[in-house]
Amino acid sequence: MSAVDPISASFTAIEARLRTVFLEKKWDFHIVPDPMTIAEFKAVVRRTPCLALGWRQFNPTDQKVGRRFQGSLGLRLTVLVKNPNKGRPRFLGDTAGPGLFPAMTGAMMLLNGFTVPGLGTFSVTAAAQAYAEGYDDHDIAIATLDIASTVSIDDVGGDLAAAPDFLRMLCAFEPWPDGQERDGEFPVRQP
Repeated sequence: MSAVDPISASFTAIEARLRTVFLEKKWDFHIVPDPMTIAEFKAVVRRTPCLALGWRQFNPTDQKVGRRFQGSLGLRLTVLVKNPNKGRPRFLGDTAGPGLFPAMTGAMMLLNGFTVPGLGTFSVTAAAQAYAEGYDDHDIAIATLDIASTVSIDDVGGDLAAAPDFLRMLCAFEPWPDGQERDGEFPVRQP
Protein backbone atom coordinates (compact mmCIF):
# COMPACT_ATOMS: atom_id res chain seq x y z
CA MET A 1 0.00 0.00 0.00
CA SER A 2 2.95 2.39 0.46
CA ALA A 3 3.26 2.70 -3.30
CA VAL A 4 -0.34 3.92 -3.39
CA ASP A 5 -0.35 6.06 -0.24
CA PRO A 6 3.17 6.76 1.06
CA ILE A 7 1.93 9.46 3.47
CA SER A 8 -0.22 7.03 5.49
CA ALA A 9 2.54 4.42 5.35
CA SER A 10 5.06 7.01 6.63
CA PHE A 11 2.81 8.03 9.52
CA THR A 12 2.31 4.39 10.53
CA ALA A 13 6.05 3.60 10.35
CA ILE A 14 7.11 6.73 12.26
CA GLU A 15 4.52 6.21 15.00
CA ALA A 16 5.63 2.58 15.43
CA ARG A 17 9.27 3.68 15.60
CA LEU A 18 8.55 6.37 18.21
CA ARG A 19 6.46 3.96 20.30
CA THR A 20 9.55 1.82 20.87
CA VAL A 21 10.87 4.46 23.28
CA PHE A 22 8.54 7.38 23.86
CA LEU A 23 5.07 5.98 24.09
CA GLU A 24 5.98 3.22 26.55
CA LYS A 25 6.63 6.06 28.99
CA LYS A 26 3.08 7.46 28.78
CA TRP A 27 3.65 9.85 25.89
CA ASP A 28 0.55 10.76 23.91
CA PHE A 29 0.73 10.57 20.11
CA HIS A 30 -1.46 12.64 17.76
CA ILE A 31 -1.82 13.05 14.02
CA VAL A 32 -2.35 16.76 13.41
CA PRO A 33 -2.48 19.30 10.60
CA ASP A 34 0.58 21.43 10.05
CA PRO A 35 0.36 24.20 11.03
CA MET A 36 -2.12 23.70 13.89
CA THR A 37 -4.65 26.33 14.91
CA ILE A 38 -4.58 27.43 18.55
CA ALA A 39 -7.76 25.37 19.19
CA GLU A 40 -6.09 22.27 17.69
CA PHE A 41 -2.98 22.95 19.76
CA LYS A 42 -5.03 23.24 22.98
CA ALA A 43 -6.73 19.92 22.18
CA VAL A 44 -3.36 18.22 21.70
CA VAL A 45 -1.80 19.48 24.95
CA ARG A 46 -4.57 18.24 27.24
CA ARG A 47 -2.20 15.41 28.19
CA THR A 48 1.52 15.91 28.13
CA PRO A 49 4.15 14.92 27.30
CA CYS A 50 3.09 14.30 23.74
CA LEU A 51 4.25 13.96 20.17
CA ALA A 52 2.22 15.35 17.27
CA LEU A 53 2.98 14.37 13.66
CA GLY A 54 1.75 16.43 10.71
CA TRP A 55 2.14 16.36 6.94
CA ARG A 56 3.81 19.43 5.45
CA GLN A 57 4.31 18.90 1.70
CA PHE A 58 5.12 16.47 -1.09
CA ASN A 59 7.32 18.19 -3.68
CA PRO A 60 8.51 16.56 -6.91
CA THR A 61 12.26 16.13 -7.20
CA ASP A 62 12.00 16.58 -10.97
CA GLN A 63 9.37 18.52 -12.91
CA LYS A 64 9.33 15.83 -15.63
CA VAL A 65 7.82 13.10 -13.50
CA GLY A 66 6.12 11.05 -16.23
CA ARG A 67 4.25 7.97 -15.04
CA ARG A 68 6.31 7.77 -11.87
CA PHE A 69 6.07 10.59 -9.32
CA GLN A 70 9.19 10.90 -7.24
CA GLY A 71 9.28 13.55 -4.60
CA SER A 72 10.41 14.69 -1.20
CA LEU A 73 7.80 13.95 1.44
CA GLY A 74 7.95 16.47 4.28
CA LEU A 75 6.57 15.79 7.74
CA ARG A 76 6.81 17.73 11.01
CA LEU A 77 7.03 16.17 14.46
CA THR A 78 6.10 18.47 17.33
CA VAL A 79 7.51 17.52 20.74
CA LEU A 80 5.63 18.98 23.74
CA VAL A 81 6.73 18.63 27.35
CA LYS A 82 5.28 20.19 30.46
CA ASN A 83 7.02 20.63 33.78
CA PRO A 84 5.50 22.42 36.79
CA ASN A 85 8.99 23.41 37.97
CA LYS A 86 9.31 25.88 35.06
CA GLY A 87 12.69 27.29 34.04
CA ARG A 88 15.54 24.81 33.58
CA PRO A 89 13.56 21.61 34.25
CA ARG A 90 11.29 22.29 31.24
CA PHE A 91 14.33 22.02 29.02
CA LEU A 92 16.66 19.64 30.86
CA GLY A 93 14.07 17.45 32.67
CA ASP A 94 13.82 16.32 36.28
CA THR A 95 11.75 13.90 38.38
CA ALA A 96 8.58 15.96 37.72
CA GLY A 97 8.76 15.57 33.95
CA PRO A 98 10.88 15.00 30.86
CA GLY A 99 12.97 17.80 29.39
CA LEU A 100 12.58 19.23 25.92
CA PHE A 101 16.24 18.82 24.92
CA PRO A 102 16.57 15.08 25.71
CA ALA A 103 13.12 14.36 24.21
CA MET A 104 13.95 16.20 20.98
CA THR A 105 17.35 14.51 20.75
CA GLY A 106 15.80 11.09 21.37
CA ALA A 107 13.24 11.59 18.59
CA MET A 108 15.99 12.78 16.27
CA MET A 109 18.11 9.71 17.01
CA LEU A 110 15.17 7.38 16.36
CA LEU A 111 14.09 8.98 13.07
CA ASN A 112 17.25 10.19 11.33
CA GLY A 113 18.43 7.34 9.10
CA PHE A 114 15.32 5.24 9.82
CA THR A 115 14.72 3.11 6.72
CA VAL A 116 11.42 1.50 5.79
CA PRO A 117 11.66 -1.08 2.97
CA GLY A 118 9.58 -0.03 -0.02
CA LEU A 119 9.17 3.48 1.37
CA GLY A 120 12.58 5.06 1.86
CA THR A 121 14.95 6.50 4.45
CA PHE A 122 13.89 9.34 6.70
CA SER A 123 16.17 12.19 7.66
CA VAL A 124 15.73 15.03 10.12
CA THR A 125 16.28 18.18 8.07
CA ALA A 126 15.74 20.75 10.83
CA ALA A 127 15.07 20.95 14.55
CA ALA A 128 13.99 24.10 16.35
CA GLN A 129 12.35 25.38 19.48
CA ALA A 130 8.81 26.65 18.93
CA TYR A 131 5.93 28.30 20.70
CA ALA A 132 2.18 28.61 20.26
CA GLU A 133 1.20 32.22 19.75
CA GLY A 134 -1.56 33.28 22.11
CA TYR A 135 -1.12 30.27 24.37
CA ASP A 136 0.15 31.42 27.75
CA ASP A 137 1.22 28.23 29.51
CA HIS A 138 4.72 28.80 30.87
CA ASP A 139 5.07 25.18 31.96
CA ILE A 140 5.21 23.94 28.36
CA ALA A 141 8.26 23.70 26.11
CA ILE A 142 7.89 22.91 22.41
CA ALA A 143 10.24 21.77 19.66
CA THR A 144 9.64 20.80 16.05
CA LEU A 145 11.57 18.33 13.91
CA ASP A 146 11.22 18.54 10.15
CA ILE A 147 11.48 15.09 8.60
CA ALA A 148 11.98 14.25 4.92
CA SER A 149 12.07 11.15 2.77
CA THR A 150 12.30 10.65 -0.99
CA VAL A 151 9.31 8.59 -2.08
CA SER A 152 8.07 7.31 -5.45
CA ILE A 153 4.47 6.77 -6.50
CA ASP A 154 3.55 4.85 -9.61
CA ASP A 155 1.05 2.29 -10.81
CA VAL A 156 3.28 0.63 -13.38
CA GLY A 157 3.24 -2.56 -11.30
CA GLY A 158 -0.55 -2.43 -10.85
CA ASP A 159 -0.52 -1.40 -7.19
CA LEU A 160 -3.77 0.55 -7.57
CA ALA A 161 -5.47 -2.44 -9.17
CA ALA A 162 -4.24 -4.59 -6.28
CA ALA A 163 -5.91 -2.19 -3.83
CA PRO A 164 -9.51 -1.98 -5.16
CA ASP A 165 -10.85 -0.26 -2.03
CA PHE A 166 -8.39 2.61 -2.39
CA LEU A 167 -10.64 4.59 -4.75
CA ARG A 168 -13.60 4.07 -2.43
CA MET A 169 -11.65 5.86 0.29
CA LEU A 170 -11.49 8.91 -1.97
CA CYS A 171 -15.18 9.30 -2.74
CA ALA A 172 -18.62 8.13 -1.70
CA PHE A 173 -19.64 6.91 -5.17
CA GLU A 174 -18.25 4.33 -7.53
CA PRO A 175 -16.18 6.30 -10.10
CA TRP A 176 -17.29 4.03 -12.91
CA PRO A 177 -20.19 1.62 -12.43
CA ASP A 178 -19.62 -2.07 -13.06
CA GLY A 179 -20.12 -3.10 -16.65
CA GLN A 180 -19.45 0.35 -18.14
CA GLU A 181 -16.41 1.53 -20.01
CA ARG A 182 -14.18 3.88 -18.05
CA ASP A 183 -14.13 6.34 -20.97
CA GLY A 184 -17.79 5.84 -21.91
CA GLU A 185 -20.56 8.40 -21.56
CA PHE A 186 -21.72 9.09 -18.07
CA PRO A 187 -25.44 10.02 -17.95
CA VAL A 188 -26.21 13.19 -16.01
CA ARG A 189 -29.74 13.93 -14.87
CA GLN A 190 -31.09 17.22 -16.16
CA PRO A 191 -33.06 19.37 -13.67
